[in-house]
Amino acid sequence: MPDDPLDPVRLLDLDLPPERLRELALMFAEIRAEIAKMRAIDLGETHPAVVYAPEPKPEPEP
Repeated sequence: MPDDPLDPVRLLDLDLPPERLRELALMFAEIRAEIAKMRAIDLGETHPAVVYAPEPKPEPEP
């Protein structure tokens, strides 16, 4: 459906032939599969090695 506003080709303004788009989709299929594996991992009890804190902690009062 060429008038679909959510069409990825239209969203990304890709000017590629359909054959090339199919090639790219196949290339990214493996990446999508790995992302799906990572999303399935339960890290509920795992704490990160680094905690990002954009604001410094206040100094304790004496």
